[in-house]
Amino acid sequence: MVKPLSRLTSVAVSLLALTSAVWAGPLFPAVGAATSANGKFLVAMEFEYLNPDQQVTTITRVSYRVLRREEFINDKFTTTNPFWSHDWDVGMTFPKGGGIPLSFISNDGKYLVLVSVTEPFSDFTVLRIYREHRYGGEDLLRTYKLKDIWTADELKAHANLPSTGRPLWFAGSTLGFSAGSSAFVVRTPWGREVRLDLDGGAIHAQ
Repeated sequence: MVKPLSRLTSVAVSLLALTSAVWAGPLFPAVGAATSANGKFLVAMEFEYLNPDQQVTTITRVSYRVLRREEFINDKFTTTNPFWSHDWDVGMTFPKGGGIPLSFISNDGKYLVLVSVTEPFSDFTVLRIYREHRYGGEDLLRTYKLKDIWTADELKAHANLPSTGRPLWFAGSTLGFSAGSSAFVVRTPWGREVRLDLDGGAIHAQ
């Protein structure tokens, strides 16, 4: 059974449906960091460039560095400023034809979900789910294409159109981890909730 999205515990992205007039305005922001809902983990993004010394640069690779907030529990030391230590990384070639993928980190810091910033095309990979490897590094658990999340009718009505400047695939959606971080949940603009189990990879829709 899909849990109500109001119980999601991750930082969620909720985007209103946008008209073409709005999309003629500012570009989607180049996000450089994200936190877990409980504030205990931070994902910072680092970039490698093909031509770093030139005024106009080309990104070739992006790394997502998962940082843990230090509590200094054994040092009898408190501070109003947060301090962070490194936990694990995910690196990937910068995707062509899209923006910088958004990062969602679970409250336990063990799962990282990358959400592609791209227009809605059925065969495009829109979600990548990673888990911290026991001995360092990461495991790519599963990737999902848009056709894994949207129904055939939704794809027919809203995807695969030969035009540009349309809203991103998650416009009008709400994204985030479920309570307990056992699944990543997508609520589509049409009211369906799609639950992606983090370990098993099963898809449950309602």
